[in-house]
Amino acid sequence: MDRIIQIYAMVSLEDAVSVAELGANHVGMMVSEKGLPYSVNAELGRKICRAIRGRARCVMLPLTHEPREIIDLALKVEADVVQIASYEEYLPYGIYAELFDELRRHGLSVIKVIPVGYGNELEASRRYSLLCDYLMLDTHGEPPSPLLRGFIGGTGRVHDWSISRLIARESPKPVILAGGLNPSNVSEAIRTVRPQGVDAATSLDIPGSGGRKDLLKVKMFIEAARRAWSELYG
Repeated sequence: MDRIIQIYAMVSLEDAVSVAELGANHVGMMVSEKGLPYSVNAELGRKICRAIRGRARCVMLPLTHEPREIIDLALKVEADVVQIASYEEYLPYGIYAELFDELRRHGLSVIKVIPVGYGNELEASRRYSLLCDYLMLDTHGEPPSPLLRGFIGGTGRVHDWSISRLIARESPKPVILAGGLNPSNVSEAIRTVRPQGVDAATSLDIPGSGGRKDLLKVKMFIEAARRAWSELYG
């Protein structure tokens, strides 16, 4: 199985192309037409997807909990993968199940994010593994902006990897580990959790840039992740 190195959240076309050239095979962005922090609009999102196609899969996290809006954004952006990061009280399980079916009908893969530290992670991962292509395990907590309330992730904090390891061990779907990963700790995270993929976002940002990436950090992160998997699996 191919290992996944996912880098979030692109706010510029230049960064997305550079990150793909450095070897990330999932390049992600948050998409909104409301000018929310760390997001791009559908027009720029589509340009990013077209620019990296053939080098990396384009992953879109829609900053809305409304199924119709999610589907419309995914089709406008021409994404390959849709990452659903809504807490369940904002997007109930039954509605999510219908959304998943429709996204798959459009040929889209789906990442479902599970908040670790929220409680009941094992049971949630078992339920949602039936309705996703990938499970992402991210840290529960407040997002980087109150305007992003209701969405899982963006805390920049590590969670309890022993829980994630249990989920990764039993999950029938590939697990992508997120939450506070950086070039210094990603190797240990891979050795501990044994995920099929890793994700980093805020730790790779240039401070004060509004989400632009430090490409040296991105390169170090990708190299550290690949080295760890190579040591484990050859």
